[in-house]
Amino acid sequence: MACLFCGSRVLAPLYEGIRDHYGVAEGTHRFLRCVECGSATLDPLPTPERLLALYSSDYTFKPAPEEPEGLRRLLQTIEWRCFYEPGYRRRVALIRRLTGLRHGLVLEAGCGSGLFLRHLRKEGYTVEGVETCAADVAYARQRLGLTVFEGSLESLRLQPGRYDAVILVYVLEHIPDPAATLARIRTLLKPGGWAVLGLPVMDSGQARWLGARWSAVTEAPRHVAIPSVAGARRLLESAGFDNIRWAPSPLGENAGHIALSLLPAAATPRAYAETPGGHMVARRAAGALLMLPSLVLAAVERLPGGAAATAGTMFFCGRRPGGSGVP
Repeated sequence: MACLFCGSRVLAPLYEGIRDHYGVAEGTHRFLRCVECGSATLDPLPTPERLLALYSSDYTFKPAPEEPEGLRRLLQTIEWRCFYEPGYRRRVALIRRLTGLRHGLVLEAGCGSGLFLRHLRKEGYTVEGVETCAADVAYARQRLGLTVFEGSLESLRLQPGRYDAVILVYVLEHIPDPAATLARIRTLLKPGGWAVLGLPVMDSGQARWLGARWSAVTEAPRHVAIPSVAGARRLLESAGFDNIRWAPSPLGENAGHIALSLLPAAATPRAYAETPGGHMVARRAAGALLMLPSLVLAAVERLPGGAAATAGTMFFCGRRPGGSGVP
């Protein structure tokens, strides 16, 4: 067993007895900590086939405007306007600040139902997506009118050197061979193009405060590895990227991860899998209330701010050498 981010084989026990917070995977799981870079790796790693079976059909948020008026539709509308839409707007602003890329052809790998991809299109980018879940692909194509390819980034025949950016938001921690994925991304990018990674990080306040209860940990075995800041940087460097930059993800996203660590039952895969009713509303309402103290904790976590600020989830960007990096 080697660290998936820096390759070191000096690993030590970190967490034992971890259970899937969504209850999809049976049994318990453990993480090992890399002594060299501080990243965490699941032991043992699940096979790719096993991983695909661990995602429920409700894993991603998919608002359905044609649903009859009712609790589910009301909740979806509130969540979209209060959480998802403003969060996506801040995420785009962060990516633009880190990369300088304000337009161009963007590929989002692991795009889910395509909601962030649609927002990128609205912000002036030309967009394409990759997704393994057939239901999400159908939603993105039919409901949102997006170009989304069904399959994995590694297996699809995509044109090399075509994209100005390839984005993976909270995806790479699900992949048993992140180095191979980044190597593939590098071939897909134009010279000067950007790899953009949204990732949970182990050397964060959330990881220290919440420990084995942190949502990034209890997402095992779908989360197979969680990098440190140094681990994410080393992975990008070893894949041949330069001009590496990073920053905390938007405050609301980090607060959401804290809230779901405290109340996993409020998460989309748990709440929306139920028949609409009082229990679903109560869970989502409790999760929304937890956002208030979670926002305070997320703000404290990144103190004193500046270039050294860290948070439970971060964005890392690396540039393929050559070109200008801006289309």
